[in-house]
Amino acid sequence: MRYLAVFILIFLTDTAFSQSLLHPAFVEYNVSTGRIVKNYPVFPQRNAAWVNSFVMGSRLNGTKAWHPYYRYPVASFEINYGTLGNSKVLGSMISGLYRLEFPFRLSDKLYAEAVAGFGVAGFTRHYDIENNPENTVVGSTFTFNASARLLLRYYLSPFWSVNLNAGVYHCSNSHYKLPNLGINLPVISAGVRYHIQPASILMGSRNLERDKKIHGQIRLALGQNEQGASTFPVNGPRYPVYLVAMYATKYLSPVNKFHAGVEGWYNAGMYDYITSQRLYDDKEHWRSVAIQTVIGNEFLFGHFSMLVNGGVYVYNPAYHKRLKTEDNSNLKKEIKGWITARLGFQYYIRDAVVHTGSNFYAGVYIKTNFGQADFLETGIGYCF
Repeated sequence: MRYLAVFILIFLTDTAFSQSLLHPAFVEYNVSTGRIVKNYPVFPQRNAAWVNSFVMGSRLNGTKAWHPYYRYPVASFEINYGTLGNSKVLGSMISGLYRLEFPFRLSDKLYAEAVAGFGVAGFTRHYDIENNPENTVVGSTFTFNASARLLLRYYLSPFWSVNLNAGVYHCSNSHYKLPNLGINLPVISAGVRYHIQPASILMGSRNLERDKKIHGQIRLALGQNEQGASTFPVNGPRYPVYLVAMYATKYLSPVNKFHAGVEGWYNAGMYDYITSQRLYDDKEHWRSVAIQTVIGNEFLFGHFSMLVNGGVYVYNPAYHKRLKTEDNSNLKKEIKGWITARLGFQYYIRDAVVHTGSNFYAGVYIKTNFGQADFLETGIGYCF
């Protein structure tokens, strides 16, 4: 989680502070309420959660080549503080999110907006085997935090606007520390925005020529995983996961890069399980390896990108043998042994929209198996 915080700080310095925060065009306050979704049979009691949000930012006006391709989105930084519906067990949440807002004009005064954000959340109360054993939702002080919203904004004047919106906050440490049921908090919200600089001069155009070549790409990553289910066993060791990936990539547009390839990793925690349970008589190291094929897309924002992909395991023997040995199989667990997905954020040394090849990058990724967090990984890569 420390690596994630550092990565987000680097990204914000490069992308957000330069325009959105040093010279903000607006400030905003929102109040949200909702109730954490119960996603496990044994779950803490909770009532209505209340979140206060403070937002400041500005519209990206075309100073970077990628701005016109996303219709000049609004970049903003959101700080949240709120209660989670059970002060004794769940405590309060403080979070910071970097957001991109994509407005669509409905009339002179009415706009619809889609908003996506990501960042880090901190909690005043998390799981503790002695002092707070009921909190199976959050097992660590800090977690990854993401949000998505759909809203309607109405302009009362050039300087003031109000909004109504619905959205969701998601918090998880990606199996870095158990328990980790995670927080899924759907909310309804209302807010008011003061526009310090109501006018925005937009520059630039969609004049980049798309790179039609197929490129190669490699990635090396190190993950960490606490072996177990979402709620147990707790206080176990965190095992390293070593990953190697190779992809073929092609630009679908100057800001969208498709990739397809193969990923393989060695899980030290799986090796420990195999040897301790005597799951196999030989080739324990090789059977601690998993291999998958993946396809996905990168959404490019200059030096920064958001990566999403999905894959299918072609080699995952220990997982299936474990299910069979423990006689603990059901359809969902079987599917988790085949279907995988990943969300990642990458930072390129050179602007990836302008420089389509010969580019180093670093990234932070969350890997899941059919929606359940598997491990958090950090890595480096190179685009040929």
